[in-house]
Amino acid sequence: MSNYYSNLTKSSFTYKEIFTTFLVYILLISFMLYVYYEQYNYNFIMFILLITIAIFPLFLFRDLFHPFNIFLISTQFFFIFNMVDIHYNKASFRYGTLDPSLHETYFFWSILIIIIWYIFMYGGYAFAARTKTELIRKEEFFKIDNTKSIGIILIFIGLTSYAVIFFLQGGLQGVIAGLNNRVEAYAGMGYFKLLTTLITVGSLLLLSTGKKKLSFFFTLIAFIFLVSYGGRSTAFFSSIFPFLVFYHYKYKNLRFITLVPLAFIMMIFAIALGNYRLYNEFRLEFSNIYEILSKVGMSIQGGEILPSLVGSLMEGKIDYQYGAILFNILYAPIPSSIWQSKPPIDESGVVGRALMGNEYWGLPPGPYGLAFYNFGFIGVILIAFVTGYIINKFYYKMVVNEFSDSALIFYIMTIVSAFNFLATSDQIEIVWYLITFIAIYFINKFLNIIKKQRYTK
Repeated sequence: MSNYYSNLTKSSFTYKEIFTTFLVYILLISFMLYVYYEQYNYNFIMFILLITIAIFPLFLFRDLFHPFNIFLISTQFFFIFNMVDIHYNKASFRYGTLDPSLHETYFFWSILIIIIWYIFMYGGYAFAARTKTELIRKEEFFKIDNTKSIGIILIFIGLTSYAVIFFLQGGLQGVIAGLNNRVEAYAGMGYFKLLTTLITVGSLLLLSTGKKKLSFFFTLIAFIFLVSYGGRSTAFFSSIFPFLVFYHYKYKNLRFITLVPLAFIMMIFAIALGNYRLYNEFRLEFSNIYEILSKVGMSIQGGEILPSLVGSLMEGKIDYQYGAILFNILYAPIPSSIWQSKPPIDESGVVGRALMGNEYWGLPPGPYGLAFYNFGFIGVILIAFVTGYIINKFYYKMVVNEFSDSALIFYIMTIVSAFNFLATSDQIEIVWYLITFIAIYFINKFLNIIKKQRYTK
């Protein structure tokens, strides 16, 4: 039995795993008691309930990289942490024009919306487990006969694309300067960022052939290149994290405790890079773990944007979208360098402009925030249920049922986006990797034809 499936089919937890899981939970609850020391209110109870629901998959599933755990690691941990941090430390709304006296009210509704999202997402996942369907047939699409060659080709394309960016930005000095002004510096160049991620796909293909050291080397290269575009989280979850997940399923089951040091290093790096973008120096200023988490969480700003968005909608200060945001992907192929007056199409810009007018910046409201922004509570319920259903089918088809190495790579590169399929940026990610694997399919066909011709001569 391959390593994909062996860890997922064990029926019981070890005492060590049970202890570790409960320890994580106790630490989280202790953190909440520490933050709200003798200042408890009804939102404190709501946060306890939310945290319990959010980490529930850690108790239920043995797979460290189960999709719900990936959802928690990639977006939800710092989103929820920032909500707690902002709720406790601020008594007014930074975005929009809401009355500060409504602070507790709209935090309550925001927390409730996330709880509803989780409950119905879990419900959709459970419902999918009871149904049989063939969303993706096991055909030749993900079969690759020339894995190593295609991996090298993708890495070459990714390196070449970054070399073009390096030239257009005026070399290393221009790339470093772009960290402080990444939106303007890379306006109209989003395609190059997507092309750079091909280095990651290529490195994972090499990893599937056993080239562990070479794959890790190019993964680090991809991480460095993606960091230079200014996105700390995007860089990690588009390079190092996919390597870890693939290695976990293919070679060795990783443990939670082994990832803690890496998580700490990445948080320090995120703070340093964030300070460089603000102050032009890699300064590190914190005295304890809470400050580290708080500084990283501030880059998410979930505790400010979600209550502001929910409150503004419920107060009638902004209008519901009723699905209009879904059509923004149609404008995505048009570079802003050609369409000078191109409106914001990604969900962060759309929400930011709605709340702040023309003087806005990107703000991520989370999948539940987008669902509520479009269709209110009904949208949160229905979209959460559909999300859970899709995630179940995707996970079991690509991972548990051992589809193929290339299918696993596609899953790893798109699973985070699958949780937020209403978001234009995540739709672009999914479409991009679909195009990538279609290209891989035809490149593989072409290489097979060349091989056949050589053998017939």
